Amino acid sequence: MNKRKLLIFIIVIANLGFVWSIFNIFYYKKASFDTSKKATIISSNISKIHNGNGGWIWNENQFDFYKEYSFSLNKNETPEFCKIVNTANAKYIENNRPSKWVEIYIIEKNGADITLTLKQNNENGVYFEFENHTFEGKELEKYIYKHLKKN
Repeated sequence: MNKRKLLIFIIVIANLGFVWSIFNIFYYKKASFDTSKKATIISSNISKIHNGNGGWIWNENQFDFYKEYSFSLNKNETPEFCKIVNTANAKYIENNRPSKWVEIYIIEKNGADITLTLKQNNENGVYFEFENHTFEGKELEKYIYKHLKKN
């Protein structure tokens, strides 16, 4: 009889663990997402911002940042860039596989290199990833589009 009670107890615990994992997969991860997160970039510490590799689609036009297009922001243009990044709201992204992306390198005055990745996919729209957090990226996309140059 003792073995039977132990077996029933183990089955009950296993079922509770299964229910808890299903709850975490479908509900808790999104419900517990911290929307108060903000990206912080101090514009006075930045010397230059420029693009890295990637590709982008804007108004059905494709932009290839590997060879054809580039952008670079000087000291006068970085405060607006930083303001856009710092005011962006956190965005929950379930599937973080973008169809298009652009790496943006932020070079600080001390020589440190920070990477911000602007991403785009059909499900989640435009967002950027900074320090392992995702944020709304529509305003950043518009700002970068203004500063595009053909190589």
